[in-house]
Amino acid sequence: MSAVDLESVFTFRGKDVSIYQLGTYAVIGLCLLLFGFPLYWMFVSSIKPVAAITNFPPEFIPRQVTFAAYDRLFTETGYPTWLKNSIIVSVGDVVFSTLLATLAGYALTRYEIPAKKWIARIFIFGYMFPILTLGVPYYLIFQRLGMLDTLPALIIAHTAVILPFATWIMWQFFQTVPISLEEASWVYGASRLRGMFEVALPSAVPGIVAVAIFAFTIGWSDFTFALLLLSTPEQQVLTLGIQGFMQALQIYWGNLMAASAGLVIPPLIVVLLLNRYILAGFTVRAE
Repeated sequence: MSAVDLESVFTFRGKDVSIYQLGTYAVIGLCLLLFGFPLYWMFVSSIKPVAAITNFPPEFIPRQVTFAAYDRLFTETGYPTWLKNSIIVSVGDVVFSTLLATLAGYALTRYEIPAKKWIARIFIFGYMFPILTLGVPYYLIFQRLGMLDTLPALIIAHTAVILPFATWIMWQFFQTVPISLEEASWVYGASRLRGMFEVALPSAVPGIVAVAIFAFTIGWSDFTFALLLLSTPEQQVLTLGIQGFMQALQIYWGNLMAASAGLVIPPLIVVLLLNRYILAGFTVRAE
């Protein structure tokens, strides 16, 4: 089809729409359907009676709505403990990863470090290793330190995985902040530390938020490190606890769907509320 055909315009509901725009909207709608339907089905299944979840033909719109699965989740399972542990781990990941990545990115940008561009690129190379290859060394390290089956061990492991990419993001972002702004603050008597906190950091907020969201999603959704490092029910996080609903002889579909909804909704809300910071943080370009 020629470019003229793609740019041809017709009227739809009183608005001029080109074939190219119509095709774009159709592709976006198809993607929303493909990626959004599993989330819809998960939530709908969580509010159905257990017997209706596996009915055939399936009920796309539930005839009967019940929140019994959520009630069982909080009263008959360890979900409150898993939720608390997941929040602790995710908050710890965000705090440590954001702090360390911000300081490292600032140092790589502002200080004369030999081969600092290669150092920053090596960070990305380190992020390429699969988590499974790091799991056994971390297990042995934490075993010798007596930190197995503790949330701090999981936070440290996550931070080590998050930092390479997070540092690279902050290194890229601080390059877009003119050093002349900090130099002006130094002229007026501000220390380098004060200039960093009052001048550089406010300008780098989108990058910091992008790193924080990245750290949160890793901590919230990780299963591999949690499986390797945590063993007792009191230390389990959501991803491990949900696995317990899928047993060899039975799958507790109601609990599984309700718990999965609780696992998916928080990061989804975070991304929807802070998507402009995510786009700004991950699309920055610097030398």
